[in-house]
Parts: sequence; structure tokens; C-alpha cells
Amino acid sequence: MFDSPLLVLLCILLALPLALLVLAIRRRRRARTVSAGAASNPSLPAQQESSLPLIELNDVHKSFGSQKVLNRLSLKIQRAETLGILGMSGGGKSVLLQLIVGLLWPDRGEIRFKGRSLEEMSESDLLDVRRRVSYVFQSGAIFDFLSVGENIAYPLRERGMADEEQIDRRVEELLDAVELEGMGDHGYDELSLGSKKQVAIARAIASNPEAILYDEPTAGVDPMIGKTLSRLIRKLNRRNNLTSVVVTHDLQCLATVSDRIILLKDGRIHFEGDLEALYSSPDPFVQAFVTGRHPDGKIAS
Repeated sequence: MFDSPLLVLLCILLALPLALLVLAIRRRRRARTVSAGAASNPSLPAQQESSLPLIELNDVHKSFGSQKVLNRLSLKIQRAETLGILGMSGGGKSVLLQLIVGLLWPDRGEIRFKGRSLEEMSESDLLDVRRRVSYVFQSGAIFDFLSVGENIAYPLRERGMADEEQIDRRVEELLDAVELEGMGDHGYDELSLGSKKQVAIARAIASNPEAILYDEPTAGVDPMIGKTLSRLIRKLNRRNNLTSVVVTHDLQCLATVSDRIILLKDGRIHFEGDLEALYSSPDPFVQAFVTGRHPDGKIAS
């Protein structure tokens, strides 16, 4: 259809003004929202702020086309808590993480960080939230053109640290924290998937965040490495007093890291409790998820 380079260029030139118009409209709408909300969304006094949940979702809806992913979901995540999130594939778990950090916006509802609405924040305030909340992607998402040490140093340099000796010391501390001592000079291709995830975790904690969001941290690794990663997450949470949200299908991981678990179904929280309550729940859907069988007894595909 697009064999001619000139035709491709013409299509781009025709589409560009429309794209710029849509972007401008969205920015104006957002600017009006920020202006209107500024008076009602100031920074809270430290004492009042510390008494609030770190992250709060109120009546959140999110759809993609005709597919409703989250439906009137409300959730509070406390400071220094590790929340595990379970659910079927495509059930909105990763979407929930992206909403928390402001990579996606809800269709309806509100998301708050330390008592402040993300929707009413300025771009600079949103950037500050993203610095305070680190995201560890399922693949690790480390740079394949940088060494291990350079990957970990990247957020330090982004935040303005310029003293190379200070950066080197911090990188060594982080390598030690994630049990990769002496591997700073290793390249991307020298790392196993488990090691790549460890590097991603080191990079995530480099900037001293208040919260870390983990998307399937043990996916794709063998049970022994999965257990090591789970233990590492728990150790770092306790050492750094972190709030963590862990999306996973790995019940053994949740047994190690989680203080509380939620199970999503049809875009809502279907179950909430600890691991013992999850296993002992008489609810057919919960038992089907835990055992890998449908409520009618068939093995889930």
C-alpha cells in the first residue's frame, strides 16, 4: 500500500497537523485542570502527610476500546507495606501499576500519592512522583549498550550527581545490596535473565525511592533464582523501609515478600487478605486460581 516514499511522506505531512492539534487540546485541558486544582491540592503538612496512605486509588475505571480493564477499583497502599497483586492474564495488573506511576490515566476516578491527586499535579510535580516511585519491568529493561555499573549509575547522573568517585562508591554499594559484587564491568550479554533483573532492582533503588513497583519479578527464571529474587526484594524492603507493589503469578514469591494480597477479577478486587487467608478461602474463583483448576474441576489452560 505504501510502496512509494513520496506517498508515505505525504501521509505523514497530512497527519502531523491533526496530531499536533490533539496534543495541544490535551495540554490545554490538563493546564485548566491543574490551574483549577492548585488551590485544593497544595503540599500537605508533614505530620498530616505521614498519616495518609502513600498511594490511594478511588473508584478508578480504565478501558481500552470496548475492553473494560478496571471497574470502580478502590485501593489504599500503606507506607512500608508490600502489596502482592494476583489476577488472570490481561486482568489489569500491569495497567494498575502504570496508573499508579502516572504512565496511564484513568478514564474516571482518582489516584493520590501522599494525599495529592496525580490528575491535579503540574508536570514538574508528576516528574517528582516518578522519581519517588521506581518501576521494575518484567524483562528488567536495562540498557543493552551499557555495562552493569553504567546501568546502575544512570539514574544517579540523571539526578545531577557529577562526582565520579561518589558515583563509583554508590554503584559498589548497590551491587553489594543486590548480591552482584564485582560485576560492575560485565556487559549485557554476559548476564543471565536473573542477573538482569538484579541489575534492574539495583537501578530502581539507586535514587532512594519511596516505593518500587515490580511487574512479574520472577517470571522466566527457574525456581531457585525466583526464590533468590524474592528474598532480595524482601531484604531491600525491610532495609530501606520501602513501599512495594508486586504483580506476580508466583505464589511462592508472594509467600516471601507480601504483607497483603489482592486478587483481581473483572476489574475489581475479588479477594483481599494474607497468603493464609488466600489458601483457606472457600471462594470458587480463589480456589480455582490457587490450584490452577476451573471451578468445575477442569485443569486451567
